[in-house]
Amino acid sequence: MKHVNVPSIDNQFAEIGNLYNDQVEHHETMTHCISDLANISHSSTDLVTCIQRLQEKYYDYDLKVLMEGYNFSLLVKTENEVPEDLNQAQEIIKKLSRASKLLISNQTRLGQMMFTVLQLQNKVDMKSSITEANTVYLDQVRLNENLEENLQKTDKARQLSKEYEEEANKVIRELAKISGAAF
Repeated sequence: MKHVNVPSIDNQFAEIGNLYNDQVEHHETMTHCISDLANISHSSTDLVTCIQRLQEKYYDYDLKVLMEGYNFSLLVKTENEVPEDLNQAQEIIKKLSRASKLLISNQTRLGQMMFTVLQLQNKVDMKSSITEANTVYLDQVRLNENLEENLQKTDKARQLSKEYEEEANKVIRELAKISGAAF
């Protein structure tokens, strides 16, 4: 995000940028986890298929997806030593759970901040604040261009953020379905 030389506005955009970057990181973690799980299970990136393939491959182990609230895990009940693939799958599911939960929890705050910044009246107020804080005309022009660029980036981030939230909710719904939990 570019600076507009008004601390309150710069702070708003910086906070939006930080929250969005966190969300991108959580989304990437989710994507990597699903891909890693598909590799371990030798299946597609569909979570239901991944878990079913693991259950088929390790039919002599009691594999279950356990869901408590937004936390989910892969439970392996056995008297024998757990194979490395299953240990990895358990860790991947744990990371997937954490990433999807953090992504969704960021979404509420991020969505509210983006909504506020993108309101028409707020845009007018921000432009007015930039003009008041900067008396040199060329600075006003440059900083208003920075504001417009920040608003465009924020709108794009809002769209992507919504997609990330939908993907995280899909992960949770699929794992809830597998676990037998109502969601």
